[in-house]
Amino acid sequence: MSDTATPSARPLLLSVLGDVVLPSGGRAWLGALTEAMGTLDVSPQAVRQALRRLVGQHIVEPERHGRLAAYQLTAPGRRRLEEAADRIYLRRSLVWDGRWRILTYSFAEENRSARDALRRELEWLGYGALGSGMWICPWDLGTRLDTALAKHGITGQVESFVSELEGDDRGVAARAYDLSELRAAHQAFLERFSPELEDAPEGLDDAEAFARRILLLHEWRKFLFLDPGLPQALLPTDWLGDQAAELFVELYRRYDQPAWAFWDRVSAEADPDGVAPSHPRSNLDPTSPSHRHDGPRASVGDGPRATAGDGRTTAAQAEERRTEEFLERIHGGGKVEATDWMPDEYRRLNLRFIEMHANSEIMGALPEREWIARAPSLKRKRSLSAKVQDEVGHAHLIYRVAETLGKPRQQMYEDLIFGRGKFHNVFHYPTHSWGDVACIGFLVDGAAIVTQRALLDTSYAPYVRVMRRVVAEESLHYRHGEDVMLALAAGTDEQFEMLQEAVTRWWTPTMHFFGTDVAAEDDPAIHWGIKTQTNEEARQEWINQYVPKLWDMGIELPDPALRYDPQDKRWHYTEPDWDELKDLLRNPTETVQRRLAWRQAIWEHHEWIHRIVTGDTVPAAA
Repeated sequence: MSDTATPSARPLLLSVLGDVVLPSGGRAWLGALTEAMGTLDVSPQAVRQALRRLVGQHIVEPERHGRLAAYQLTAPGRRRLEEAADRIYLRRSLVWDGRWRILTYSFAEENRSARDALRRELEWLGYGALGSGMWICPWDLGTRLDTALAKHGITGQVESFVSELEGDDRGVAARAYDLSELRAAHQAFLERFSPELEDAPEGLDDAEAFARRILLLHEWRKFLFLDPGLPQALLPTDWLGDQAAELFVELYRRYDQPAWAFWDRVSAEADPDGVAPSHPRSNLDPTSPSHRHDGPRASVGDGPRATAGDGRTTAAQAEERRTEEFLERIHGGGKVEATDWMPDEYRRLNLRFIEMHANSEIMGALPEREWIARAPSLKRKRSLSAKVQDEVGHAHLIYRVAETLGKPRQQMYEDLIFGRGKFHNVFHYPTHSWGDVACIGFLVDGAAIVTQRALLDTSYAPYVRVMRRVVAEESLHYRHGEDVMLALAAGTDEQFEMLQEAVTRWWTPTMHFFGTDVAAEDDPAIHWGIKTQTNEEARQEWINQYVPKLWDMGIELPDPALRYDPQDKRWHYTEPDWDELKDLLRNPTETVQRRLAWRQAIWEHHEWIHRIVTGDTVPAAA
């Protein structure tokens, strides 16, 4: 091991979690972690204390197995380490398009702590400060930036735009980033680890190789907070980042296999069944030559780099091949687990889709909740209460799935109640009568069942498993709605008129529910296997199942053009007003504002109850 003083336990433990626990499935026995950290001169007591801190920060969660203990990475913890891993192990390849991403924001003076926290996060993402409240970055960070802004609650206070500079890009980079400090850090890294190249690898035992690999990684990962990963066109001529990267790769490969052998041994010894978890042969991208690297963020600029014959980098080609294989897999019916590699676009679209579904379950419970006390009988009160409880339960099951894609559940819920989250259009409307409750249970839940049954074959396996339960319970909800519909349809003239009026109002929102008619080849969600049917296919299926039932009840539908064509086997209808839908989603109704205001009040004034129930005594801001 190096003579340099050993770092503190927590950051070293994070290095171990990212280097061996994450690629081994995200779970490790306490005994294995203790022995692994022992090679770094960290005591068992310090390991347990570091683990308690990581539990408090929701990075890991403990599991008890009799007298033994294991630790599992949480969804936010896994996402954090995965994002860092792609950069640390040089597995990302970005091509700069010559444009800057510019971000401006403003904070009140009393929010200095929030401003400082956001500043640290933007620096970690690769932004540089041009002035007070103005930041620039050469890369399009997509949902990672959105998540960071939402986390600090300033999404609505930010302006961002893309621009090309007619001038000295390199000079702008020098103003925004402290490249002289970064050069000094690269120089220190080279001076510290270059001597290890002279050490003969013969006689190096597995435990020593593990310790050296973790210490090397620990120092290298510090560049995540220093190196913005600028393209070659923006770097100074005396740049040392490539030399530092070459040294890291060469030494890491030297220690790679014996370090894995050590981890396999201590994992098997700690496991009650004596089994070591499976893992890849190496964390490094095998297609990337050790002599080529563009900084810890693995960005590719316009300088001399290893390229294929068509001008693309070998890393970019590897990424394309990986994506093609991923698409081939899901198009062939394969499923994707949370621990599998997935393209950024797949993760982003999947998260957006699943989060909106979870939000809709919460918002869908609120209109019916308003009618529990006003239900016409004890039987109806009990059944409606059970249904509302189910809907909220569905939401949290689906939020749990969304968490596996990298966004914390608390953040998603806060985004929803403070007006930043999206949900289905049908839950923007007020409920005027008991007939509305019938329509929600029959028309809206019927539409949801059609779309949700198709999700039983979505490509994301955790979503499939949750949807099996959700669809089964939604079928009961539909039966509840059908029972209320039939009772009103067979009731007094006043009850029938109430039902007819409600169906007339809910017809267009339900037609809007499925979305505009988009061809399968133009729908990204279908391309990535997130959806398995087009919007129009779902709408046709719903009309085919539910319109005949409405007619059997004697209900008149507000579309005189609605008819079935037996020749082309499809229903023809009047195209709904899509501008009405766009306006609804852009301008939240008074009903939505009132419902969200109640959720905000409960969230802000009763958070202490949540903490007591969950045992979470750490303040939300910690």
